[in-house]
Amino acid sequence: MWNANAASWTELSRAGFDVYRDLVNTPAFFAMLPSVAERSGLDVGCGEGHNTRLLAERGANVVALDIADAFVAAAAAESGGRGVRFVIADGATLPFVSGSFDFVTAFMSLMDVGDPESTLRELQRVLVPGGFVQFSVMHPATATPIRRWLNDGSGRREALAIGDYFVEGPVTERWTFGAAPADVRARHQPFTITYARRTLTGWVNAVLAAGLSIEAIAEPHADEQTARDHPEVADTRIAPYFLILRARKPLE
Repeated sequence: MWNANAASWTELSRAGFDVYRDLVNTPAFFAMLPSVAERSGLDVGCGEGHNTRLLAERGANVVALDIADAFVAAAAAESGGRGVRFVIADGATLPFVSGSFDFVTAFMSLMDVGDPESTLRELQRVLVPGGFVQFSVMHPATATPIRRWLNDGSGRREALAIGDYFVEGPVTERWTFGAAPADVRARHQPFTITYARRTLTGWVNAVLAAGLSIEAIAEPHADEQTARDHPEVADTRIAPYFLILRARKPLE
């Protein structure tokens, strides 16, 4: 599935059409991230490598992993001598010995694996004692099987109605980056993506069951200035799209 998405995803995101990532989610993720300079890190589900490159620019020694070889090839071609090592592997069966990394990141990838619970256990295993994992996922309160925007009298988005919140398990959707112009979208098939949907309770319990202690959480949204300058992401001030969570492996 992700190999089929990779070429279009890489082209459109690198052209600047992943505006929710670039303007809202990634800035909040790095604002919350502890210093990674001179620390060894694993970036799980690296995709075309955008956030992996940002980790390397902050001085981290990064191994980037994805199950889709097309994404790994695109990320490696763009790495620009940053010293990132790339691996094709499944996050649920990581090819590393226990205690290999000071930190693990997963930018919008844990909801795309078949079994987030087993993947979180693997992330905990490869961390050193005291190491942390920080990940972002679609916000479980709004990434629901039923959702519909409600507009005010002038046609502006006012509220988000949701349904089937307590449905868990795989949910398949087709979509593309709405910020791309119509003629650009017409040249690309929509992405087909299957999410391993969990409720907020499901995500929290999965982290705790993996033997990690939650220490920070965020629900990123555009600030007032960003919303004025980029109205295409102003709806993040109405309802949360993303959830960021950081958890730490206890000291032994």
